[in-house]
Parts: sequence; structure tokens; C-alpha cells
Amino acid sequence: MSQATDVKTEGAYRRVWANREARGLLVAQATSELGDQMARVALALLILAETDNLVLSALTLAVSFIPGIFGAAILGSLADRFPRRQVMLASDLSRFVLVGLLAVGAALGSSVWALFSLLLVTEFVSMPFQAARASLYPDVLPDPADFMTAQGTSRSVHLATQVIGSVFGALLVGLINPQFALAVDAATFLASYLVLRAMVRPRPSADSGGTSARRLAADLRRGAGELFGDRVRRSITFLAWGSSVFMVAPEAVALAYQPGLSSFMGGILLASVPAGSVVGFVLLRRVPVRDQVRLLLPLAALACLPLFATAINPPPLVAAALWFVSGMLTAYVITVIALVTMFTARERRGRVLGVAAAGFNAATVTAFALAGWLAGFPQLGPARTVSLAGAAGLVMIALLRASWPTEEIEAAV
Repeated sequence: MSQATDVKTEGAYRRVWANREARGLLVAQATSELGDQMARVALALLILAETDNLVLSALTLAVSFIPGIFGAAILGSLADRFPRRQVMLASDLSRFVLVGLLAVGAALGSSVWALFSLLLVTEFVSMPFQAARASLYPDVLPDPADFMTAQGTSRSVHLATQVIGSVFGALLVGLINPQFALAVDAATFLASYLVLRAMVRPRPSADSGGTSARRLAADLRRGAGELFGDRVRRSITFLAWGSSVFMVAPEAVALAYQPGLSSFMGGILLASVPAGSVVGFVLLRRVPVRDQVRLLLPLAALACLPLFATAINPPPLVAAALWFVSGMLTAYVITVIALVTMFTARERRGRVLGVAAAGFNAATVTAFALAGWLAGFPQLGPARTVSLAGAAGLVMIALLRASWPTEEIEAAV
């Protein structure tokens, strides 16, 4: 790495954090996602304690991805048809109300399925927010180097909030109760609303305004057609979707890794993969974008290898270390997200990113449910289920490698 490249990278970080709007987007994201993860872990532990059902507990962690299967694809175009700041503000206020109701429902002893339903609606409302935020970054930071830096920082914030939220969510359950964690989550959405309103300036909609059921359907078709019709974006999107097979398996089984596992140790295991990803990004960000692209498949394959060692059912701290290393190697996902965004025209980002997010959410939910189900078999258990996910990941990467458009991707970069 040359000194000039290091200086350019560090300069990009200073420019991103000096940008008031970019800083506002990152602070709002950190606030709301931290509360979200704390609440998700608290609710998963509550359901595990009440039902002793690992599948239901795993689905609680995966529930944030379920609405995205349809919500992201269908509602993503709202980020194109309406001002993106307005979409985010409306979403934050809606989630503040919904999570407040969720906290009240948990305090009153509502049924598991009632809590699931409220959580699903809350996560559904999150879909337009995520599409709007991702689509807004290139407008706030038009310089490609600054955008790539902001995109990576946003992903790191997301992973860091998973780490902190997992640990503190588990601690809150042990020290106080799950209802308190849900109340904290509601407050974070109000804080996010205030930050965005103060720090992000209004902009007109990127595409012709207004929507309808017919227009939503047409936007979905156009977004899918553009994504799958472009070999470059299609290939790197498939890599992101397939990576969920081995990325989420450790999280799906973490809280029930071994009998008698403490909630705090469960939180450590749950946080190990995202914590590794944060460290991985810090290292990967110093690599030129062209080299990051060349490393996509090798890093994906290497990320599967530490999961194999979990087959011997190591102690929780050893498993956490192995999963941390695997998480470090999955930092390439940040590059994939940034490339899909950069290769899409401004007025169509919401719908294209919505379709890409929908596929990722579908793959993630499937992986969560499948891992939770397989871990329940005595012949497998949580540890061997994770190693099986690593093997499946290698098969997926081998299939992608057979038709990987190396020259086209490098030319696009």
C-alpha cells in the first residue's frame, strides 16, 4: 500500500465525518439500530425462556428479515418516488409508535404470536427507511471515494450496533427485564427522527412523484429486470445472497450453543461474527477498490473454513474466536453493497436496492430457520450445524466461480 493511497483513504474519512448530513445519517443509524438489536435479543431470550423452543428463538432474531422479502422489493421504490428525507422521518415516527406498543404488549404478557405480529409490522415499516438511507448517501457524498468510505462506515456502524446490542440486550434481560429493552428501542427511533430532521436537508424526489399499487408493481418489475439483466450486478448480488448461508448460522444457534449457557455468554457468541466483520472492514478499507473486487470470492471461501472447526463442539469462548475470524473475512460484503449502489442510476436506486435486499432477506430467513431446525437434531446440534453451513457455503462459492465475470466487473470498477 502506497503512502499516497493511505493519505487519500484517511482524507476520505475526515471528509465524511466533516459532512453534516453524512454525520447525521450515521448517528441516526447508530441510535436506532442499537436499540433494535437490544430489543431483538431481549425478545429472543424471553421467548426461549417461556417456550424452550430454539426454532422460535432463532426466528425472533430472523424476523427483521422476513418483511424485507416482500417489503424491500415492493416498497423500495418509495425512496425514488418521494423525498428520501421525508420517507425516513415518517418511518421513524411510525416505528416509535409500534415499538412502544410492543413494549406495552410484552409487559402485559401478550402471546408470543401477538408479539411476533407487532415485530413483523415494525420491521416492514423499516424497509422504505433503509432504501431511502442507502439511496441518499451518493447524493450527500457525490465523490466516489467519499461514498465508498461512507458506505463502509455505515456497514461498520450496523455491525457494531449488533455487537453492542447483543451484549447489552442480554445484560438487560439478566439485570432488569425484556420490556425495558423494548422501551429503550422505542426511544431510539424518536432520537433518530430528531437527528435526521436537524442534520439532513430536504431534497425533491429523485423520480416522478407519487405512487399507486400499479406503479409499485411496475417499479418492482423494472428493478428486478435491471438487476438481473446486468451480469455484473447480478453476479455480485448472488454472492451476497449466497453468503447468508454461512454468515447467519452462528447467530441462529448462539443463544442455545450449549446446555446451561448464560445469557451473557450467549450474547458474546451472538456478537462474534459482526464484531469480526467490523475489524475486517477496518483492514479491508485500506485495500484499493480494484483489489477488493479481486478478493471477493477468495475471502468468501476463506470465511467458511473457521466454521469447520466448530464441528468438534469447542468451548463457547473458542467457538466465539472461530466465528470472529470468519466474520473478519466476510467484510467483503461491504464492497458488494457499495458496488451495486454505485452501478445504479440515482433515480432507480431505491427499487434496484429493494430487490437486492429482498433476496438477501429471503436467503437470511431461510438460513436462520434451517439452522435453528437442524440444530435441534441430537445427531447434529448447534456446533455441527455451523460446520455444515460452512460446507454449504463452499459449494455455493464454487458454483459462482464457474461463471464469475471477472473482466466485466473490473472494467465496471
